[in-house]
Parts: sequence; structure tokens; C-alpha cells
Amino acid sequence: MADRPNFVVFCTDQQRADSLGCYGNAHARTLNIDALAARGLSFDDHLTPNQICSPSRGTMITGLYPRHHGMTTNGRTMHEGLATLPGLLSREGYRTHAVGKLHLQPIMADVSFGYPESVPFWQAGLGAGWNGPYFGYETVDFMIGESLLATEGGHYAEWLRARHPEAAALYRPEAAFDGPPADLEEAWTSAVPDALHYNSWIADRALAFLDRAERPFMLFVSTPDPHHPFSPPRPWADLFDPADMPEPAALPGELRRMPGYVRAQLPADWIDNEAPPVEQGGMTVTDAVSPASLARAVALTRGMEAQIDRQFGRVLAKLDELDIADETVVLFTSDHGEFLGNHGLLHKGPPPYRDLCRVSFVMAGPGVPGGRRTSAPSSHLDLAPTLLELAGIDRDAAGSDGRSLAPVLRSDGMEARERFLEFHPRIDRRVYNHSIAAGRWRLTLYPEGEPGWGELFDVAADPGEHENLFHRADCRAVRDRLSDRLQSCFPADPDAGTALIAKW
Repeated sequence: MADRPNFVVFCTDQQRADSLGCYGNAHARTLNIDALAARGLSFDDHLTPNQICSPSRGTMITGLYPRHHGMTTNGRTMHEGLATLPGLLSREGYRTHAVGKLHLQPIMADVSFGYPESVPFWQAGLGAGWNGPYFGYETVDFMIGESLLATEGGHYAEWLRARHPEAAALYRPEAAFDGPPADLEEAWTSAVPDALHYNSWIADRALAFLDRAERPFMLFVSTPDPHHPFSPPRPWADLFDPADMPEPAALPGELRRMPGYVRAQLPADWIDNEAPPVEQGGMTVTDAVSPASLARAVALTRGMEAQIDRQFGRVLAKLDELDIADETVVLFTSDHGEFLGNHGLLHKGPPPYRDLCRVSFVMAGPGVPGGRRTSAPSSHLDLAPTLLELAGIDRDAAGSDGRSLAPVLRSDGMEARERFLEFHPRIDRRVYNHSIAAGRWRLTLYPEGEPGWGELFDVAADPGEHENLFHRADCRAVRDRLSDRLQSCFPADPDAGTALIAKW
């Protein structure tokens, strides 16, 4: 293994593990990520401790639970002074750069906060000439938000405004080539040319960094897709026939066995950042969405993933072109998942289903065994300590909540572990929950919720988590044992986190 390997970390937004060919999806066209997995190691049981963007992303660069780094929801930022993975690498001589969506600050924060990753910062003209440093990254090329916000602030918006001002309006659904349908306003074919799309720009900026980068380096490449809206450009929007998409996994009546809020409309948000009211994640029941519209959303999502794979493939090809692939550790993951119709739900939200919390985690490069899979229980908490150890830096320097996965890379195995998850609401305190994932079981408690709220799933017998066993008499002993363990090792902390500044 190279003494100081380079690192390239690919991160998507809201992409389930089972969306990839290398994780068993027969419809996926993710050839580049599949090839990465074929020459590397795929983790089959990798969880994020929080199914919301900013909390998960903060964990990835600190190795800390959201309750410890402070971003327990979107709309907050981290505690000041925390060590970060890019910062520690930079201190040890690494060149660190990030491209795309980072979401480490509230993107709708008032300009008075001076946050570079907020739209008002750029609208006030404060971004002119600025490109870092930022949370340990020496330089950055930002894009902010998803589809519609991408043209409002950040380096991509500035580039588009300067080079192709006519293209900004093409992101709007009013300009769409196809859609959206009346019952799913978030699904359409974008009119933006593929070459001008932010995913292409992100890859372009990553390639530009690699051309000038000193060794060793860390490059973080992050796309905001396939997060909704489901709006890829052509040819990706036309790549999949909705008629070929499998129906989402949902059993009749399964939500009746879940806490009542899952089926109810959550209360309105009191923070008005010029966006519709929504609880964390925007969880939506699909009762009013036709099967045809839902199939269209799935097909468009597969197209978004194929576009991402193509652009990430360009970055991988550049490593080969520069003859540094053999000295570069490449990692692919996502911040969290998406229901995409499973359980009769869309988007994400408070219940920590594996659709949301289980994501891909693929590593390849020096020191990583090739062509293998592992069922070792891993977490986003482990990303920072793992890369630090591979770089020869104190693996606990970025936080103490995770573990280095180096023993798994060495084929030494990894001892059994319990993993903890947590969801902090912005609006309805009742839906705060904390969870324990232990072996075949996942238990979730709602200490602020209504009487009887709780979740217990046997993920070995029911990997899709369709049968909530929380109230089953024959599972009471398991429920009570895990409940005691959860409350002892990861007690409820609904008030954790820094100040709530904005909606996102």
C-alpha cells in the first residue's frame, strides 16, 4: 500500500444501496460504480446514524454522532472548532478540495450569518472570488441545493450566469420536455442540456482539480442527485421505460402497524424560508399518486443514477490517465436513502427504515481487497477514522464515535457491534426517535411520542421491514432487552444540537 494514498470520495444524495447493479439491482445502469465494486470491497450492512442530509454529512467528516457534532437537523451547523477529516489531512500535508453539494451549513441562512453555503450569501455578492477554506477543505467548488436551487447560489450558479444565462430557466418544470403529471409535481424531464447540467459541471471541476493537484490529495465529489425532484435531462430521462420498473415494495395495511404519525399529515413548519411547510425529509404517502406516475418517478430516478455514474466514471478515467489509480483509494457512498414508493411512502422522514438508513459503501484502491463483499456492520461514523488510519494519522483524531474499518480491509474481520440511530424533528417533538441496530433486530423508541409508538423489525426474516413486531407478545422479551440496552447506551436526547437557523 502507498504510504500516503490519495483519496477520492464520491457521495450522492438520497440514494438507496439497492439502486446499484453491484447491490443487486437488475435494472440499474451503474457500470462505473459496479466496476469499482468489482475491484474493491462492498459493505452490505452500512448504515448512516441519521437519515437527513446535513446530520449525515457532518458525521461523515467528523466521525461523530449528530448529537455530538451539533447538526441534528438541516438548518443548523456544527459546533465550532471540531476536527474534520479534510482538516486533519490538510494539516498532515494533503491537498484537500471539495466539489458539488456539501450541505454543512444552512443553505437558506440569512446573509448576516456570513455562511458561504447559503443562497443569501451569494445573492448579496459575497461569493465573488471566494473558494475556501471550508471545514478543512482548502478549496471548494460549490453548488447549493437540488435541481431548482442550483441556479440561485454557489460557484455553479455563478458559472451558469456568466457562461450560459439562458440555461437557468430550463431547470424549471414549466420548461420541461415531459411532465410533471398532475398527481406528482416533482417528476419531469429537464430541458437543461446534459453538458450544462450541474452533474456535468461537478465532474468538470473534479477533473480540473486532478489536473493541477499535488500529491497526496483528498477530493470529495458530491452530487445533489438522485434527491427529488425527479428531473434528469435527456438522454437520461428517456433511458428507462416506466413499464419495466418493478412495483415498490409495500404490503397492504403495513402502515397501520406503525406509529400513527406515519399515516398522518405532519404539522406545518414555522420557519418560512420561502418554501412550502414540511417536516424533516418531506415524507409523503403515495395514496394519491397513480401507479403510472410512481413508475415514472422510479424510471427518472434510475436515469439520474445513470447520469451520476457516467460523470463519476469520467473522474475514475482521469485517475487512470494520470497513472495514479494504483495510489488512490476511491470510496463511493450516499448520505442516506429514499422510500421511492416502498411502504407506500415517498422521500424520507422520521421512521428509520433501512430504505433510508442503509446506503452503499464501496472502497477500492491500495490496501483494499479486490472483488469482495463483507457483511461487517459499518457506519458513516467509520468513514473518517478509516481514511485517517490509511493515511497514517491518528484514527481517533476526528472523533471517537466511529471505528476504523482497517481490520475488515486486512481480512481480520470485525467484532459484532451495536449501532445507534437518531431522528430529530424540526416541528413535531413527538416524532423524535432513537434506535438500536443489533444483529438481526432494529428497535426504535419514541420517548416524546404517543403511548404505544414504537418499532421492532427482524431484518433477517423481514429485510424490507414491512412487519412491525413492536406489539407482538412473542417478541416482548427481545423488545424489552433491546429497549434497556438502547436507553443505557444511547439515551434519548431530543434537545441536542446547535441553534436552528433556517429551514434547510
